[in-house]
Amino acid sequence: MRTLLLALCGILAAAPGWAAGLHHDLTVALDPAARRLEVEDRLRLPAGTHRLRLAPGLAVAEALLDGKPVAVRGNALPVTVPEGGGELRLRYAGTLPPLTPESRGGGGGAEGAYLPAGTGWIPTPENTETPPSWRLSVRVPAPFVAVATGRLVEEIRDGAGYAVIFAEDRSVEEPSLFAGPWQVTERMHNGLRLRTHLHPEQAALAEDYLDLSARTIDAQAARIGAYPFAGFAILSAPLPVGLGFPGLTYIGRPVMPLPFIRAQSLPHEILHNWWGNGVRVGEGGNWPGNWSEGLTTFMADYAAAEARGEDAARGMRLDWLRDYAALPAERDSALTDFRAKVHDAAQIVGYGKAAMLFHMLRAEIGTEAFDTGIRRFWEEKRFQDAGWDDLRRAFEAASGRDLGPFFEQWLTRVGAPALELAGAKVDGEGVALTLRQSGPAYGLAVPVEVQTAAGTERHTLRLDGREATVTIRTAATPRALAVDPGFGLFRRLAPGEAPPTLRDVTLDHAATMIVAADGPAAEAARALAERLADGKTRIAAADSADGRANPAAPLAVIGMAGEVDRLLARLGLPPMPDSLKGRGTARVWTARTPQGRPLLAVAADDAAALQALLRPLPHYGRQSWLVFEGARAVDRGVWPAGDSPLRVSFE
Repeated sequence: MRTLLLALCGILAAAPGWAAGLHHDLTVALDPAARRLEVEDRLRLPAGTHRLRLAPGLAVAEALLDGKPVAVRGNALPVTVPEGGGELRLRYAGTLPPLTPESRGGGGGAEGAYLPAGTGWIPTPENTETPPSWRLSVRVPAPFVAVATGRLVEEIRDGAGYAVIFAEDRSVEEPSLFAGPWQVTERMHNGLRLRTHLHPEQAALAEDYLDLSARTIDAQAARIGAYPFAGFAILSAPLPVGLGFPGLTYIGRPVMPLPFIRAQSLPHEILHNWWGNGVRVGEGGNWPGNWSEGLTTFMADYAAAEARGEDAARGMRLDWLRDYAALPAERDSALTDFRAKVHDAAQIVGYGKAAMLFHMLRAEIGTEAFDTGIRRFWEEKRFQDAGWDDLRRAFEAASGRDLGPFFEQWLTRVGAPALELAGAKVDGEGVALTLRQSGPAYGLAVPVEVQTAAGTERHTLRLDGREATVTIRTAATPRALAVDPGFGLFRRLAPGEAPPTLRDVTLDHAATMIVAADGPAAEAARALAERLADGKTRIAAADSADGRANPAAPLAVIGMAGEVDRLLARLGLPPMPDSLKGRGTARVWTARTPQGRPLLAVAADDAAALQALLRPLPHYGRQSWLVFEGARAVDRGVWPAGDSPLRVSFE
């Protein structure tokens, strides 16, 4: 360890002078297995009164402002800095909380350490508007490797441990620090340092992850502007998370090999280096709210679907609309209220509705103007706070149009329009149709497809009031007409377009969940009911269910297969579909009750089969039915849609 410490001291001697404004120069000794953290921070503060806080469990051993002692009150440090600024020198240490699946504020343990920004592991002045610059020197014992956000300056490894320095000179965010017993694979790509930090059994994944990182960065840089950080790192996490940070992503170890992580999650997190990290989410302007998740979903997840073809893109738009159809009215919210994904209801609005906003905006102003607006937004706002108003101004400049009404209706209103095809008939060589929408009216560009004897024609109709009657002239005799068949508008789906899914039950706080099991199976069923409920849970025993209690509310029946079958029969509810009988260790399906409300049933072979569903099943909310073998979904799907009232045949 002496060699390691001497080397670290040599690195520190080369540290540059203070940057302007708030700046941390941190020297950290971290022992993840012992959960021990020791820090010395030379914090450059501007003039004024500051109140700094540290996380519980950390104790200050010394606090000096320009060499003079500062009073410490628990974990709070009130500091008044004279004109010209000053240096606060802090030494503090403590024991980290255990690293568990619930560790959202950081922790440590035998599998590593996780210290995200904003959790108080470094002192942060309250009410700070601009993120600090910083320099972070870390040492960890073998076999751990330390990684932080920021630019890798230097690293030293020997038999005793590992020392590394990271720095960030720009206004991005406080450092986040990670450690793990990882195997590091590196590739330089166009001047960028790309790395994977994986557990040894995952080493074979490294090249695929590096290839995808390079391709994604190149593609998005060509569309937006130069990648804003010195590199990108992929870290295997002991926690069941998928998190993005400036210049890196932290992904749960069990899911690292899964195809959807590489196909969807990784490109999403890479794009956050532009949206959310490169341009920070700000609250200024007329419209507050988090725009970055919707823009990232549109430019990463949806772009990948578009690359696979129109069927895949249409399917993703339909998924967003079906999610919204399952959202109870009392859990809906305006986009200006969205800050972060705290539950599925927030995700449906903040990710899906926001992504649809960008899809509709591109259709409204054209792809060329949309892409120009994206580049303009990046050039004007990188490493600054930005809000929805800034996006609007960039797209207005690119398109030469007033987009205030467009943004106003989609950002500030709660809800969505519902369309009605009030009438349609052949009118010579064309179609006369009447469109209606629910109130209050939105300004809509409604896609309409007309099938004719010569092929399919695509038209766009303006609907700015509650009703419009128009005649579409066609090149040949019309045979059929469909309103928004590609689901290009954010709207409430018409009856027949939204078959039941798990979310119809799990999102509704009024849902009742009935346990149809005894003994250990009942305990597992109750735990599963609590996991499935996105918020409040109403759980009832099978012997108390008489079918009359709250007949308008969604219903879930969870338990042993025989008990579930008997209870459904007793209540007069739809039985298990024949297509699922005898398959797997557990069957899950949805249906409609005789009153038209959603029904969810989970029928398992034994208590172990129910227990195995605890982690995976809540992630399949978009499905109508599933078959499980243990914890693995071996088959799944969505029930076919019914006849849509937005389609009409003229033959």
